[in-house]
Order: sequence, then C-alpha cells, then structure tokens
Amino acid sequence: MSIHLNIIREEIERTRARSEYGFLQTFVNHTAAVSHSAAGQGRDMPPPLQRNDGNRVPGEDDERESLVNDRRQGPANQITPKVQEVASIHAFMIDLDCGILDPAVVGQECVDSPARLYGDHVQHWLDRDPVLRKAEVRDSGHGLHVLLWLNEPIICTGGEAADWHAVAKGIRNVLPGDPNLNGIIAMTRPLGALNTKHEPKTVQLLRAGESITRTEILDLNRRITEQPARLWMRVLFGGERVDSCPFCSKESMGVAGHWQVQCYGCGGMDAATLVYHFYSPEFRKEKRKDSNG
Repeated sequence: MSIHLNIIREEIERTRARSEYGFLQTFVNHTAAVSHSAAGQGRDMPPPLQRNDGNRVPGEDDERESLVNDRRQGPANQITPKVQEVASIHAFMIDLDCGILDPAVVGQECVDSPARLYGDHVQHWLDRDPVLRKAEVRDSGHGLHVLLWLNEPIICTGGEAADWHAVAKGIRNVLPGDPNLNGIIAMTRPLGALNTKHEPKTVQLLRAGESITRTEILDLNRRITEQPARLWMRVLFGGERVDSCPFCSKESMGVAGHWQVQCYGCGGMDAATLVYHFYSPEFRKEKRKDSNG
C-alpha cells in the first residue's frame, strides 16, 4: 500500500518560492517532491569521488554501514544501492556535520568536537521530542549520526522505496543537519571504525537509544511536513514561545502559523530561519548559490 502524506502541494511551492531558504527540502511527498523516474535512474546516488593527480581521496576506503537491505558494510562506492534496489529499511538517519555549523551560535568547542556538540545541544534537542528521544547517536569522527532504528524492517514493494525515500528526506531536516543527505540510501559509520577523511578518528557511541515503530516515523514526518514551525520551536528552543528571540534577544518569539514564527522586534519570519540560525554564514551562502544555479 502506498504511503499517503497529507501535504498541500500549492502551499509547499508557494512557501519555498518566497523564501530565501528554499533549498531546505522540508516538504516532501510522493506526487510532487520526488520523481519515481528520477529515483529509478539512481539520481540520489553519491557523486563520484574526485581524484587529484591519481591520488585516492582521503576516507574513500573507510568502512560504512548501510541502513537498508542486508545492512552490509564496506566502502561507500561499493555498497550503496540505488533507491529502486531497496527492499527493506532498518533505520532513518540525520547527519549533523560540525563543519557546517556556526561557532557564533553553537560555540567553537562544538564545531571542533562532536561529543561537545552532543552534550551542549543535541541531547537536549532529542530529549524534547517523543520520537527523537529514542534515537541512537554516534560520534562519526567529525559529526554526529542520529539514527532512528526500526523495531522491524519496513518492506518495500512496487514503488514504495521512492515513497520512503521522500519520508527520509523530510526526517533529515528535523534538525540542522546535512540537507543533502541521501534519503534512505544514506549510510552511517560502524562503531569502532576509523574515519580517515581528515584527522583519523574512531567512531564512538554517545547514546544507545531504543527502537521505534513505523507509525512513529510517519508521525515525525507528518509533524515536520505539516507543522514545521511548531516542531522546530519545541525541539530547538524548548517551546512554542520563548522569552528571548534568538535573533534580536530583545523580544519574545513564538509560533504564528505552520510556516511562520513571530517576534515582536523582528516581525514575522519564515520558520526555516529557525534551522538556518545554526548554519555558518559560509554554508548558507554556498547553499543559496547552489539553489540559484
């Protein structure tokens, strides 16, 4: 049976068109945001690794762990399936990359240390949501992998892999993580493995977590697609209204609509600014440039 995501396509497109934060791919559904034909052509496969003068890319041969099918391990370019090849899903993932966060917001120590980022921020974000609080968290060496493990695999038949791929792209935006994460074919790093992309680091467990149900994943997806302002305010700032606006620090700020927040000093704002608040200026500039071609 197909997944029915209750999204109003016109509202999605209108919101993204008016927002400078349009590259944040929050709203997804199987009729508008994801093309079955695109998924079938494997367009969400990781880009080819670039080599310089014949040298291998640092970290290219690092061990990765798939979250689909038989959960195989190995180098990414050897074990990544195409979306249409996914027959079962074991987990959904959010990738928090320390390098794209703003040290002026999270602190330089959190940009330098995934464990510090978890302790100072991420553990509090997770604890504020009934689904996220069950997540496993791994220090991947240079970031955090937030993993929502299913109590039983989701079996994909027909075109359902593309539908679940869309759900995964919604889940990845619940926190200020990598907005380009590859949906259901995203991979984590095995515990104890080495991340050699930069300075070699060992992948470590920071939070054990517990399994969740298919219903809980769909509930989280429903909340990020239907009421993102409410979800982001609750998770990232602790409530639907806060006394001190994170942007001006002078007035209170609260939810003013599905896609809107209101500060009595700053005025009305697109809810996506709640997430973009955590990204570095360099990263925001880069992504806006990518979005504008």
